[in-house]
Amino acid sequence: MLGMLKAEFYKLFTKKSFYVCALILMVIAGATVWGTESLLCARWGIESLDLKRLGYTGWTVFNVGVDNLPILCSIFSSIFVCSEFSSGMTKSLAIRGKSRIVIYLSKLISSMVVPIVYSLLTIATAYSVGAYLWGAGTWSDKYVNSLLIPMGMFILLQMIYQSVFVMFGYVFMSSGWTTAVNFGTASGLLPGLIVAGISYVATNWFGVSRSVAYSMTDYWIGSYGSIHAEEWPYEQDALNKIIWVMIAYLIVPTVIGMVVFCKREIK
Repeated sequence: MLGMLKAEFYKLFTKKSFYVCALILMVIAGATVWGTESLLCARWGIESLDLKRLGYTGWTVFNVGVDNLPILCSIFSSIFVCSEFSSGMTKSLAIRGKSRIVIYLSKLISSMVVPIVYSLLTIATAYSVGAYLWGAGTWSDKYVNSLLIPMGMFILLQMIYQSVFVMFGYVFMSSGWTTAVNFGTASGLLPGLIVAGISYVATNWFGVSRSVAYSMTDYWIGSYGSIHAEEWPYEQDALNKIIWVMIAYLIVPTVIGMVVFCKREIK
């Protein structure tokens, strides 16, 4: 297992697409922070605005751009998983007697590092540009409570989100299909269609109220980070809900992906 993990991390950090996706995230974050003043002026219908006098610092905008994380992670994960099917690497490992469960878990664990690296690079970029424009800001305990802890929870959720992307990779074993489904999942299109379909069936066949049916979106991990993980301090019920959502999205897709991978023939 340890040898497989080392190999996966080596492949991860030598893949050009890993750095291309990271660069895209950093450019988007930096450009968004740089254009914050213009965007706010356009929104409020004023000609100029001194954000530094309004108290803006690097900490004010340090999380700008992280909302693009799921989409870029979904694209890279699709490439990272499926490129080894097309190259024959996965089949070669299986033929040489490597456990398919070990192969799967090694890929999943290494993929979970991606949102950590991407988050840190995005945060560093946004904070650096904000600090250059308005000052670094003074560190205080309020940043731990109101900024860093929610951001840490968001990153943890994004790590677990990788279990969904990796699962689709091993289900489809094709870069095209996996990228399309993962992109649709990360963008919210596919979950939206699924929830709409379930809502229609629940309301028209079983008489469940529409509000109850649509509340299922609260349990979709893709939107969970933005809906709940940023709420601090957590009520105990909310914290319990977050923990159960994370456990469910870690275990269920992983089990499905491993079962499908172990049962199917590798082409």
